[in-house]
Amino acid sequence: MSDETTVPTPPLQNSTIPVGWTYGGFWRRALAALIDMLILLVASLAASLIFGYPLTTQATAAGEAYQGAPGLPTATVVNIALYLTYHTLFVGSGMRATPGKRFMTLVVGRPDGGRVGAGIAFARIGVQELLPLPLLLMQPQAKTAPLLYLAVALVVCVALLVNYLMVAFTDQKTAGHDRICGTRVFKTPDEGV
Repeated sequence: MSDETTVPTPPLQNSTIPVGWTYGGFWRRALAALIDMLILLVASLAASLIFGYPLTTQATAAGEAYQGAPGLPTATVVNIALYLTYHTLFVGSGMRATPGKRFMTLVVGRPDGGRVGAGIAFARIGVQELLPLPLLLMQPQAKTAPLLYLAVALVVCVALLVNYLMVAFTDQKTAGHDRICGTRVFKTPDEGV
């Protein structure tokens, strides 16, 4: 037998990420998300003007809410598709981040700093969007069952808050969707990636 024993190393140490990179912190990620929200708001408004669908429920002449077709409003479906596509294309591309993240010198990658593909990028944003999905699906019942809707809204808000606050309190600054998909958000040197 040999006197040498190998000690297993943790799966991710700071030395395994590229030199000069650190984990993207809570406030930097929050500002990046705000920038992306503003970009998506402009895109959403442009899509509604181009395709002619209303952004809110239309009112009838008598002042009652327009019932229309059952299910989700067109704006909701288009906005979800726009949001998923935006994040998937940018994060899965060579840019490795949405415009808001790039402005804040952040990139999304594997734990070793490697690039993620479009599938992981889609899964990452999809997991993030699953949290508010019950609220969107219950939107038509908001007036008929307001207490139930309020209870679901409260649960969704707490789940979202926990998901994002994890960034502030974990050593690798990972949110819930990062942990599920095995991704990390890195702060890169200002020179770029």
